[in-house]
Amino acid sequence: MKILITGARGGIAFLTGITLASRGHFVYMTTHTSEEAIRLKEITDALNLKVIVFKLDVTLEEDRKQVDNLDIDVLINHAGIGVGGSVLDVPIDKIKENFDVNYFSSYDIVKRVGNRMIKNNKNGKIIIMSSTAGIIPIPFLGSYCSSKSAISTMATSLRREIKMLKSKVKVILIEPGAYKTGFNQIMISDIDTNIDKESVFFHNKEKIYATLTKLFNVIEKRKLDSIVVKIIEAVESDKPKSKYRAPLLQRIFTKIYLIFVK
Repeated sequence: MKILITGARGGIAFLTGITLASRGHFVYMTTHTSEEAIRLKEITDALNLKVIVFKLDVTLEEDRKQVDNLDIDVLINHAGIGVGGSVLDVPIDKIKENFDVNYFSSYDIVKRVGNRMIKNNKNGKIIIMSSTAGIIPIPFLGSYCSSKSAISTMATSLRREIKMLKSKVKVILIEPGAYKTGFNQIMISDIDTNIDKESVFFHNKEKIYATLTKLFNVIEKRKLDSIVVKIIEAVESDKPKSKYRAPLLQRIFTKIYLIFVK
């Protein structure tokens, strides 16, 4: 299969792309910057994999247009960023940027690929990467959690809409828990900037930072295998599930939360 993965510089998307290519698939792996693309190309060349690497900044329309020329069987929409800080403090421009990357730009790529798959009667798959943070809101990470909640809702709505067409295109939602990729630590570091002296939370800033650091130190899964296995299953299965979550303990906790809290 021909597979496009956005936001594949590192972490889950990187390992997924490398694994899929090693299993014989042809993979397009994209990155936010040209410099990242060069570094990623060096890695994939060294591994002798069937991979094409190119820069795709999802916030730029001219970059998103590149997907219009690709024959894709599977889209794995992974590109995303996070913003840390109180909902009362994070500048609106940063929240807009968070949603632009995680939701609006992601949605545009889904539209471009999905419409072409359906019109060409392709047996395709649209795999949308969200997060359990969209289900279980984390204080002081509200911007990120809200963006993931939005994209999960969009994916579910799209899946139900496509059913009406009796199309062979499948929409699959992946909701990873917390993994140790460095992503969460970048969000937490925003707190130092976004909670300034004017913030009502200023005197609690150190406590907030320490609490979030401790939380992720406890819950983050170091190995990415459990979620990558789920994504591979979604790509290769003839009858994939509509939703996948991992790791196991966080998946169980999410189910409990949905039953007793939400």
